[in-house]
Amino acid sequence: MSTSDYTPKAKAKGKAYWHWNTTKTKLDFPAVIVFCCFFFVFGFLCSSLRSQGSGVRQRGRQLLNSVGYELMGHGNTGDDSISVIPFQVISWRPRAFYFPKFATLEQCQHIINLAKPYLAPSKLALRKGESEGRQDVRTSMGTFLSVSDDPTGVLDAIEEKIARATKLPRTHYEHFNVLRYELGQKYDSHLDAFPVEQYGPQKSQR
Repeated sequence: MSTSDYTPKAKAKGKAYWHWNTTKTKLDFPAVIVFCCFFFVFGFLCSSLRSQGSGVRQRGRQLLNSVGYELMGHGNTGDDSISVIPFQVISWRPRAFYFPKFATLEQCQHIINLAKPYLAPSKLALRKGESEGRQDVRTSMGTFLSVSDDPTGVLDAIEEKIARATKLPRTHYEHFNVLRYELGQKYDSHLDAFPVEQYGPQKSQR
């Protein structure tokens, strides 16, 4: 085959290939435009929704910050501020509530350190005729602490918070009963009350 025979064919092939590639590009171009438009609209909608959500949250925070409470007059034992203590109702029957982070870790550790030197075998309230031989019912260690036992004011702050949460005045409270249970120690099921006819008068009556 001579050069003159080859060149037109090569040119023809090249021309045909070039036309085919151009045609393919023209066919793909509308699809590219459609995809670009789709992603543009999608991005715009996502951006709008996100900005709207942020705006709603921002307006919600501004509303909460702008809410004011008109305080009532109070007595000598009342407060001059609003108290909010978060809690969750676990159950109404039996009644159980959960107060998250009611005391800090530092406060808890302080109470442990305060009670540790006074821990002794836990005692039972005995009925008439009963003896200490029933101590296998309760095998823990424990002690009682009063607010006056803590000069740092930690127990005082916790007792005040308990009063706000329970809506009961501090004059109705017993001392703090701090208990330590080692592995295997227990307190058998019991009624936590002291009928006078069975136990006689008690310092702290329930």
